[in-house]
Amino acid sequence: MTVILVLLCLAIAGRELYLAFERKRTPGAPEIADIRTQLRALKGTRDELEDFRTSQVERLDRLTREQDRDREALSEADARIRSLISQINDRLVPDVNQRLNRQREAADLQREAVERLAAEVAGLRAHLLGRLDQAVAASLGGDPADVIAGSLAVQPSAVRPALTGPFERFAGQHGLRVEMTDRDRYYLSGRSPRGLEHDFTDLVRALRADSAASIEKIRPLLAALRDTDRGGAQIGPFLVVRTSESLMCGVLPLAELLRPESAGLLDDPSAAARRLRRLPASRFCDLTALGGRNPPR
Repeated sequence: MTVILVLLCLAIAGRELYLAFERKRTPGAPEIADIRTQLRALKGTRDELEDFRTSQVERLDRLTREQDRDREALSEADARIRSLISQINDRLVPDVNQRLNRQREAADLQREAVERLAAEVAGLRAHLLGRLDQAVAASLGGDPADVIAGSLAVQPSAVRPALTGPFERFAGQHGLRVEMTDRDRYYLSGRSPRGLEHDFTDLVRALRADSAASIEKIRPLLAALRDTDRGGAQIGPFLVVRTSESLMCGVLPLAELLRPESAGLLDDPSAAARRLRRLPASRFCDLTALGGRNPPR
């Protein structure tokens, strides 16, 4: 019994010692309350941080969406600008260039017209001065100057400029100078019609006799006429006629030049060729074979 009481007392004492030790190790109620307060504060801070993080994420998403919209708007604006530039390059620029070219061409034509008019005015003035000089000489007893009609008509008309030089040089070889031109008409001076008739008749005879000097004198004019389809040249009574089949020349009598049917002979080269063939042999020469080739058909 005594042993049991001793063991019981030891157990009670040990329990008290354990309880005292636990009381020393475990914090008190104020400390626990402070810890709980800090935990609540930390929880509130965590919630605030979570809310802040959520709001920042939403803001970032909103900014990203706005940037995407701005990027799409910029892309659309760039596409419209490129489209406008393309339309300008494809439509407006060529149209503007065409208008500028037309204006430039019109300006060039106007300048050429002005230059041509100025040259014609200068030619008219020189002709007038020459006629006045001739009138002065005639009033002092000199011989009056003769004016000879000439003509140059070819088809197609585009090749006419190529004949102007050979025609005027051929006229110059016979002592004639160009006083004035009016489209196909020439007005030449420097020789009398009678003297020209004599010279051209001698030329035809020389051509019929294959005179090398006479052939070389007329060859540039004939070569130019061979490059035409139809037409001819006339200097006073002398005619060179080109048809699709032939090339010939002849000297008309001066009296015939006064007849109405002799006006505009070169308007119908075939009729002019038939008239030349009716001339006496001394006034007519067939030049078709001259130069070693036939005229083109």
